[in-house]
Amino acid sequence: MHPPARVFSDISTTRLCTLDNGLRLIVAENPVVPAVAIGMWTDVGACDEPADRRGIAHFLEHMMFRGSRHVGSEEHALTIARMGGDCNAFTSPDATVYHETVPPGDLDEVLRLEADRFQHLRLTSEHVEIERRVILEELRVRENQPITRAVTRIREEIGRGHPYALEPLGRRGDIEEMSQEDLELFYRANYRPERLVIAICGDVTDSVVLKLVERHFGSWRPSPAAPRPPVPAYEPASGTLSCRLPLEIPIAARIHRTQPLDQIDKPAIDLIVALLSSGSSSPIREALVRRRRLCVEAGCVNMTGARGGMLVVFGAFLPPGRHRTRHAVMKELTGELAAAGPDPVRFARQLKRFRKNRAQDIYSCQRRMMGLGNAELLEDGYHRYEEGLTALADVSPERIRAAAAELLRPENTLEVDITPENNSWWTWPAGGPPVAHGGVKVVIG
Repeated sequence: MHPPARVFSDISTTRLCTLDNGLRLIVAENPVVPAVAIGMWTDVGACDEPADRRGIAHFLEHMMFRGSRHVGSEEHALTIARMGGDCNAFTSPDATVYHETVPPGDLDEVLRLEADRFQHLRLTSEHVEIERRVILEELRVRENQPITRAVTRIREEIGRGHPYALEPLGRRGDIEEMSQEDLELFYRANYRPERLVIAICGDVTDSVVLKLVERHFGSWRPSPAAPRPPVPAYEPASGTLSCRLPLEIPIAARIHRTQPLDQIDKPAIDLIVALLSSGSSSPIREALVRRRRLCVEAGCVNMTGARGGMLVVFGAFLPPGRHRTRHAVMKELTGELAAAGPDPVRFARQLKRFRKNRAQDIYSCQRRMMGLGNAELLEDGYHRYEEGLTALADVSPERIRAAAAELLRPENTLEVDITPENNSWWTWPAGGPPVAHGGVKVVIG
């Protein structure tokens, strides 16, 4: 539950207020930093797109810089630049975020600019065509990168039709068919005060910020919204997956399914990633790259969103070679963590490093704004970020072991073998090459 309208709740120096129209405002005061970071966290991403209009959330992000009722095309970014600030935006599966960092005295003008485009976006056919060409060029560049094509194929294979299986850039055919009317309908349906979190951090006071936000956004009353279609949980496939892809080197990967962000033990999982792969002397690099020379690179990354995700352990190696040995080493490393917990010395070192980095975030209005907005929108509340330093102090080796044991269960695991499609050194095992799925052999558990 959120606090009632116009009443701030206390956690450290951060306040949360909910306006009458449902808009949430987070203010983190920091008078030491002579700047202010503003984040417009919109609860709409690729997961909200119609099935035949993949990429429309990102397309609309581009159009938000193309002018509104009182702001000309590209004038928003030019105004921020003249202030001596900077601005940008990004679209993810779960959210679209617009952000600026400017001198504190320019906050009122930034909120005026944002309020105009969030409430009165002006779309023209000319600008739609311009941005269509820009986005299609972005897609062309990504499609010409072998690693991007490979990752896209893997995401599609394991995603089983979920929106997470596609890049927010979308599909070429859908972008080519996107109309001005499509964009207008998507904008009106999804850009609404109750789906917006404004996070503001820096040399400001919450009372002044509240007055400014109410002045620019308080009267925003859109028409009633249609019911929002539910998005299922993201559950990557388990079992085994073998495929030939346009890469130069083979890759062995183990993909472990994770729960949604608001359900996972995020401090523990972040530390699991660090314990396995942080630094050039990490266990996974020592075992696969340095000591046994089985790989040229190895690592671990957590890719979890609001609907779920995955933790990926991988190793890339040079031919000739086989995947089985690499999988055995990765399974042994993760299995030790799940069975016995982390090495005490390494655990203490990584915990100190995490706490140091989180403490430094307090002095960066940009990083703190990003952390607070993300936590409020996707992680069950901004307190998940604000209390992060304390939460890290409570993580124990046993908690790491328990989280690893749950994460690494066989039913949560997909073993992936990726082989370069044009390498003559590789021969398929007995039975010949797979023919299903366009060169992909899948055994799903």
